[in-house]
Amino acid sequence: MHLYTPRLIEPLCRAALEAQKILVLIGARQTGKSTMSIALLANVAEERKLLLNLDDPFLRDRLVGEDGALIAAIERKAGRPWSAIERFHLVVDEAQRAPGLFEILKALHDQERHRLSIIVTGSSALGIHDPVAESFAGRARILVLHPFTMAEGFAHASGGATVGDSLGSAMSKLLSGSFSPHDFDAMVERARWDAPARQSYAAAHLRHPLFPEPSSSDQPELWVRDYLSTYIEKDVQSLAAVGNVALFRACLRQVAARTGSPFKWEPAAQEVGTTSVTLRKYAGLMEQTYNLQRLDAFAVNPVKRVIKAPKLFLSDPGLLWGLRGFEDLRLLEASGMLGAYMELAVICEITKWCALEPTAPELRFWSKTAVSEVGMVVSNRGYHIPFEIKLGERFQPRWLRGLDAFEADHASLGLAIPYRVLIHNGEPARIDERTFVLPLWCLT
Repeated sequence: MHLYTPRLIEPLCRAALEAQKILVLIGARQTGKSTMSIALLANVAEERKLLLNLDDPFLRDRLVGEDGALIAAIERKAGRPWSAIERFHLVVDEAQRAPGLFEILKALHDQERHRLSIIVTGSSALGIHDPVAESFAGRARILVLHPFTMAEGFAHASGGATVGDSLGSAMSKLLSGSFSPHDFDAMVERARWDAPARQSYAAAHLRHPLFPEPSSSDQPELWVRDYLSTYIEKDVQSLAAVGNVALFRACLRQVAARTGSPFKWEPAAQEVGTTSVTLRKYAGLMEQTYNLQRLDAFAVNPVKRVIKAPKLFLSDPGLLWGLRGFEDLRLLEASGMLGAYMELAVICEITKWCALEPTAPELRFWSKTAVSEVGMVVSNRGYHIPFEIKLGERFQPRWLRGLDAFEADHASLGLAIPYRVLIHNGEPARIDERTFVLPLWCLT
């Protein structure tokens, strides 16, 4: 059994609680929200904390339907009247299942914030965002917990070691326009320690899931199969009116088949025998349960972003692997599909690090022609940082064509492009003072 691995988002969570905010943790099922909530309160005595799991329908009914039920539950755990409790910590898990509880939590927070801290978790935006917006306005801090970053996963597989501050500092600079050659050298030097193990871990997780439980498993496909079944049979049907489960599965597979390509709604819908309206609805549902990410096209003119077809990416390479039938690595290499896994892995990784930034960076892709395209552009603090993504291990100068085209196309607009980044599977290099070649394994 592995020890608990501290998550990179923990400092933001602790800061929210210290500021007497209601901490709202959202994200896909099994990303570790409950585990981290418990870890945040590890040093709190048992009688001063209570975890309520709202998957229990009888508990939901009692808390919402009976006056004073929540205070009574706290008093039972504390072993004393509420008036005699100096400090208490409440965790409400799967809160989207009882939206009626939010008004009760709001009233408690307004009256007792000096002695009651509240953590609310949920695996769907469908039941969380609206109640939070209505009840917790100005009171809550909403944070998204993704599956492990590769650095967290590697630390977890190594026995619970911490990720360390150096990588976090470097990634924050990389995504905010302040990355320097010195930062690049420090990142590479850090990754050189145990480099073969990092390379092996990064290569495996081009396909294997980075959710906490299976991230170091010898049989990750078993977990992926169970996850997809639970997601479809339990989460989706309980959160929205999905009458045709077989059609929903077909739509999931359609998203998997078109990973890395602009998603044309009409042709995709025709292939599964439905309408584009239904397909958009199901894709939206996948987004709201944090199992799908949409990348819009990069354009200075916002209207052009809407006109161009988006790219749809699943939230974890393991889900793509499962939906495509757990393809053998050799078949993926022979078919050329492994490049799509590489692109997905990098986009997922950068998305997770962006979630730690206070400025909410935007991720988009850029494409002008078949040879003039960039896998991802991170827009943050007025800067626009293009990332090209390549599967190969040996650097080839032609890989820079997309980055060159992106800069040339926007030169007359005065776009702030501080540097360019190429992520691949080989060795690190600095082509010049503004072009960094960064292997994926350096992010473990």
